[in-house]
Amino acid sequence: MNNRTTGSADDLRRWQYRIFGTVWISYFAYYLCRFNLSIVKGTMVKGYEWSEVEVGWAFTSLGLAYAFGQLVNGQLADRFGGRQVASLGVLGSVVMNLAVFVLLLAVPPGAGDPRLVFWLFIGFWGVNGFFQAMGWSSMVRVMAHWYPARVRGKVMGAMGTCYLFGNAFTWLVCLLLISRYGQQLGFDWRSVFFVPAVMFAVVGAFYFLMIRNRPEDVGLPPVDAKPESAAPLVAAAKPSIVRNFIQTVSNPHLWIIAGTFFLLDLNRYGFVNWLPGYLVESASVGHDAAWLSTLKMIVNVCVLPLGGVPGVLLAGWLTDRFFGGRRAPVIAVMLLALGSLSIVFPFIPTHNTWLLVAVIGLVGFFTYGPHILMVGHAAQDFGKKSGAGGAAGFIDAWGYVGVAVAGVGAGALIGWYGQDPASKQQGYELTFVVFGFAAILGALLTCLIWKVGPDSGETHEDQEATED
Repeated sequence: MNNRTTGSADDLRRWQYRIFGTVWISYFAYYLCRFNLSIVKGTMVKGYEWSEVEVGWAFTSLGLAYAFGQLVNGQLADRFGGRQVASLGVLGSVVMNLAVFVLLLAVPPGAGDPRLVFWLFIGFWGVNGFFQAMGWSSMVRVMAHWYPARVRGKVMGAMGTCYLFGNAFTWLVCLLLISRYGQQLGFDWRSVFFVPAVMFAVVGAFYFLMIRNRPEDVGLPPVDAKPESAAPLVAAAKPSIVRNFIQTVSNPHLWIIAGTFFLLDLNRYGFVNWLPGYLVESASVGHDAAWLSTLKMIVNVCVLPLGGVPGVLLAGWLTDRFFGGRRAPVIAVMLLALGSLSIVFPFIPTHNTWLLVAVIGLVGFFTYGPHILMVGHAAQDFGKKSGAGGAAGFIDAWGYVGVAVAGVGAGALIGWYGQDPASKQQGYELTFVVFGFAAILGALLTCLIWKVGPDSGETHEDQEATED
């Protein structure tokens, strides 16, 4: 079937603004139904009498299902399109959050078998992880088609801010729901699985209506097409899932990035999931519980995720400005800094408010800079347009294996010294040190591709992908 692409540069620019804004808002909203658990896990532990290791399994179930989902869904996005797959992810995640809400409403703490609640919750949350894995790789695929490689560092850096603001916004909404003001409006802690789900559903409908997979879908030429390619094009066959998967797993550069991302997410989710608990335990050992409780809220809502905003913006710009698109040098340096800060962090006196906040902000900065370079920029660099979704899914899958290890592994380390507050604090300190060495190991691993740029390993099929 022959078709002719038409359209001006202004038409393309308007569509690029539309696509970027829609993708940014939509992945921002994905966090509403994933990071809501962090705010109420303490309430659930006390109410249903679960242990630290057991609540760690909730994070592990989501992490393992997310990892498997990324391997599958990234390939589905390359085959069927990011619009369709990401929209299905919204629907599934909304349903699973509503299922958790109904479960907790039907069997409140003290009014049923807590073991039954535990296993049903683990199941629902794991399935939620699978549907959540339909978001990022699908949207990376869409962005790879709408923006050329020469602006990838700047554009993907800006896109990476969406999940940082989404993280902070999710925690803010959940904190308001469980606050005194939320209770006056009729909400309680279980509402963190209902209200965000409704909000996410609205954004998901917006995404499906606004997004298009490729410029060719609206009569525009491919963004990397040469002027002479405005001639009639022959529509290429959609890539085979099996062929695309083999091409993904046979790329040695993607394996190095994926291994590094595993180590980064081990560190990242160690802080995201366990930092609040560490601050609470520190308070119970003898510091001012009132201000430390306030600090916990500040950290949850602002410092850690928003500290990453300048990190993602600066990291992409640095790779394009000084390294010709090579991501490895910036990744390695930032991971080395992250590892060092993580090791030092548990030895900072928790009563030194400003120093603690500054270090946590820097942890966010050095976490999310390399994070977006790996799961955003490098996925597009090495996966190319024809396989960007599969590459992003492959990398993110290994990251969420790290999330799974950080979940139950951190719970075991924290309980290693015992359950009294002083012993648990020692466990937290050991855990952050382990996270730090993981980041340093990731920095060393990245040095293996120090000189590799975005065009390395490009094949004839990759070049033809600009016309698919």
